[in-house]
Amino acid sequence: MTAWWGFVRNPVFLREVRVRMRGWRTPGLIVLYVGLLGLLALLIFAASMKGNRPAGFAPEVGGIIYAALAMFQLVLLVLAVPGLAAGAIAGERERQTLDLLLITRLSAAQVVVGKLLAATGFALLLMFASLPVFGLIFLFGGFSLYRLGLSAVVYVVTVLLLGAVSLYFSAVYRRTQTAVVAAYGVVTTWILLSPLFGALTYHVFFERDNPPVWGLIFAYTNPAFGLAAAAGQPLSEMTRLYTPILSTEALREAIWWKYCLIALLIIGVLLWRTVQRIQPLKSKG
Repeated sequence: MTAWWGFVRNPVFLREVRVRMRGWRTPGLIVLYVGLLGLLALLIFAASMKGNRPAGFAPEVGGIIYAALAMFQLVLLVLAVPGLAAGAIAGERERQTLDLLLITRLSAAQVVVGKLLAATGFALLLMFASLPVFGLIFLFGGFSLYRLGLSAVVYVVTVLLLGAVSLYFSAVYRRTQTAVVAAYGVVTTWILLSPLFGALTYHVFFERDNPPVWGLIFAYTNPAFGLAAAAGQPLSEMTRLYTPILSTEALREAIWWKYCLIALLIIGVLLWRTVQRIQPLKSKG
């Protein structure tokens, strides 16, 4: 019980949160984040209402705005989380304070979990702050609270995955800049190239009658496809890329929870490896 309480009331996490919330920068970033989402929603609404369309609430307009905001928020999280997490451990090494953390009564696992929660907690705070924007769009119709809930699950898992990847590189490299570049490089390269690999696998290199099962790894490890499956129409059209093997709507919608399961497994492995890398060497004999 004491060990679990140590993880819940993590002093590393509490310190990082107190430091991050001081000053005007954090509220300013939240205002900027929500403002960008609101501006995008307003621009899409203005474009949808242009022409001969009657002004007013329309489900199709709400669906379009929701799909655009959902994907735009994913892009913002992908850009924000590695920058928040990649310097968590490398920065401690540069300041020569990592050894001081490790000789306290905190375990290496508590240090890693505290750093992860501190880095991803701010991203989750940004998501929470964006709820009023999505709430206003809900008045248009076009999507349900169920879909919004599924999207939120995918967002939370994605933020934790991005944080775990970035934290691992922060433990591998001793300099913050190197860790940040490595984290952004791996995350953005995979997110951008895995749809291309999926398209080549199922529409170029293999026949439709004999699609390979292993090609689904490009869908089950990409947060964009997980979000598309969770959000429903019109984003779910993205999942039709895997129609040769995921032939039904139910199979394509299942991408979201399979992505979450695989992501949680990857998170566990990466956190374990991160703990191993910063674990102090025990004296022999």
